[in-house]
Amino acid sequence: MDEKDYLDSSAELNSDEAEKEEAITQSSPDEKEEETFDTTISGIGVNYENNDNWKFEAEALTLSDDFLEKSVDYAEDEYKENIVDEKAVESEPEPSKNGSNHIVISKTPLLFISAAIFVAACIALISVFSVRYFTVPNGKEGKYANPGSIVATVGDTKVTTGMFNYYYNSIFSYYEQYASYGYFTLDTSDDLRTQYTTDDEGNRVSWADFFVSEVFEEISRTAGVYSKAVSEGITVTKAQQATIDQQIESMKTAASEKNQSLDAYISSLYGEYCTEATLRTMLEQYYVSVNYSGYINSQKQPTDKEIDKYYSEHENEFKLISFSYLALTYDSTSDESKETSIKEANKYMDKITDRKSIVKMIPTVYADYIEADAQQIMSGDKSMTEKEAIKHATENYESSVDYSMTAAETPFDDETTNWLFNDNTKIGDKKIYINEEAGYIYVILKTENATADESQTYSVRHILIMPEGDESSADETGKTEHTDEQWAAAEKKANEILDTFNKGDKSEYSFALLAEEHSEDVASTSASGTGAFGGLCAATPLGQMVPEFEEWSVDKSRKYGDTGIVKSQYGYHIMFFVNNMESYKASVITAMRDAQINELIDGVNKDINQSKIDKAIARFAKTYAAKKATAASDTDAQANANTAE
Repeated sequence: MDEKDYLDSSAELNSDEAEKEEAITQSSPDEKEEETFDTTISGIGVNYENNDNWKFEAEALTLSDDFLEKSVDYAEDEYKENIVDEKAVESEPEPSKNGSNHIVISKTPLLFISAAIFVAACIALISVFSVRYFTVPNGKEGKYANPGSIVATVGDTKVTTGMFNYYYNSIFSYYEQYASYGYFTLDTSDDLRTQYTTDDEGNRVSWADFFVSEVFEEISRTAGVYSKAVSEGITVTKAQQATIDQQIESMKTAASEKNQSLDAYISSLYGEYCTEATLRTMLEQYYVSVNYSGYINSQKQPTDKEIDKYYSEHENEFKLISFSYLALTYDSTSDESKETSIKEANKYMDKITDRKSIVKMIPTVYADYIEADAQQIMSGDKSMTEKEAIKHATENYESSVDYSMTAAETPFDDETTNWLFNDNTKIGDKKIYINEEAGYIYVILKTENATADESQTYSVRHILIMPEGDESSADETGKTEHTDEQWAAAEKKANEILDTFNKGDKSEYSFALLAEEHSEDVASTSASGTGAFGGLCAATPLGQMVPEFEEWSVDKSRKYGDTGIVKSQYGYHIMFFVNNMESYKASVITAMRDAQINELIDGVNKDINQSKIDKAIARFAKTYAAKKATAASDTDAQANANTAE
C-alpha cells in the first residue's frame, strides 16, 4: 500500500483479486440480499430479515461428475426432441437442376453448441459465487460464516471480519478519546503505521501494529477460556440469554427509529460486516467465559500451606509499597526542552526532604490545575468565593500525594518499581521517573518499606431477594416503604431458594448459579458486565457492608460452605460463607485462580490471515476518513447557519 496516502489510496483494494471482487460486487444483483437485512420501510417500521437458515450447497460450486452427467443428459434429451428423423433426411430430393435449392439443415451441431453454452454459463455463474464465497464476508457467524468471513482462528474460535471490526473499532475509539485528552501522542487522522508507541514489553511499535495486537489480546481472553468452558459443559444461563435478547431488541428499536435494518445499524456503530449474528456470538462467548471463570473461582478453598507457598514465590506481587510524588510537565518537543524539564525536576527534588516538604510545594507545582479546579468548583457552587474554591482545590491535591500500591499497580517502569521495592532503597530516598509518552516527569519519595496488607477481610456469596414495591410508596427520603405482606413474600421466596440449594450438591458453584438466576444485587452477578459472577463479595474490608450482613460474615464460628438468611434494609440475603482472612491471603487465592485462567489465555494458538486484516484496516481507515469529513462538513454548515441567524 502507498505510504503517502494511507487514508485514501491504501483503503482501496489494489490487488487484482480485490478488483475482481469489486467487479463481482458491482455486477451481482443479489449482494445486498446476502450482506444486509431487508431495508424496505413498511407502514409500521423496518421489515427485518427473519430467515437465518442460509446454507451453502457445496456441490453447486464444483463441476462434479454428477453435474456433468446431468448437463449431458439435458443435451441428449433436447436432441431427441428436436432432431430430424434420419429416414426423412435421407429421402429428401437432390437440388433441382433449375437452380432452386431445397436446403436441409442438420440440428445436431446446434444442439451441442447450445449445451456448451449452457455448461459455460453454469461455469461462469459458479465461478462468480465461488469467488464471492471465498473472498467476500457474508456477515454470518459459526457454521453459517463463509471462508471469506474468517480473518483468523484463535484456539477453536473462528474470528470473522465483523468480530475483528468490532474490537478494532472499540479499541481505536478508546485510544482516540484519551489521545484527545493528551494522554497519548496519537493523530488518528494520519497514517498509523508511521506513528509509534511502546507496548507492554517496552518495545517500540507502530500504532497500527499495537491496535491489532490489542484486538487479538482481547479476543484471546475470551476465546482461550471459551473453548475450555464448552468442553466442560458450561453454557449461557437463562438470565444471561434474556439479557442478550433485551440488548438486541433495544438495538432493533433504535434501528427502526433511524429507518435502518438491524444489521445496517449495527455495522454503522461497530464496523463493516458486524451484524446481529456477530453481537449474539460475541455476547454468548463472553458470558460462557465469565461463567467458566466463575466456576474456577467457586472451587474449594486452597489450604494455608498452598497459600503460603504461592505467596513466598510471588512476594512482591502482594506486598504494598508506600511513596509520595510530584508530577511535573515533561516537554519532549526537543532535546533542549527535555533538558530544561529535567533540570526543573532536579531543583524540586533537591528541596524534598519528607512528605511535608512535598505538600508545601503543591500550590506552586499544581497552580494551573488548582486554578482550573477552583473555577469548576465555583461554577457548581455559586455561593463559594474564589479564595474558598482555591483553598478547597489545593487541599484536594495535598491529600492525594500519598500512595500505597503493589508492584503491579505502580504507574512506573520496571526499573523504578524495583527501586521502590528493593530493601537497599531507604525511606527518604528520591528518584526521577520520566514518562515521555504521557508527558510527565515524576519526582518520587519512598516513605515506607514494602509490607503485606494484613487488614482483615471476608469473602461471601449472597443472593438478595427484595420485597416488591412501587415508587408511590416511597417516603420523603426516597426510600420505598414495604408492607408486612411484601416482606413475608420476600422471606418465603428466600427460604424456597435456600431449600432448592440444600436439595442439590450444596457446592459453591451451585449457589453461584442460583445467585445468577435469582439475585437482585446485579452488581455481584454477570448481569453487571464487570466480570462479577455468582453473588461473590470477595476480600471485603470491614465496615463496607450493612451491619447485619457483616455480622453474619465475620462470625468466628463460620466454616466454608455455611449458609443462612439475613434480613437487612434492602431485603433478605441468602448467605454462603467462603473465607475470613488477611487481605494479602485473599489476594493470593485470587491470583492462584487467575493463574489457571491466564494459562488458558496464554496457551491459545493464533492463526492470523494478515492480508485480510490489512484489508479490513484499510477499509476502516477509508470509512473513518469519510465520517470525519462528513462531521466537519456538518459542523461548518451549522456554523454558517448560526452566523446567518
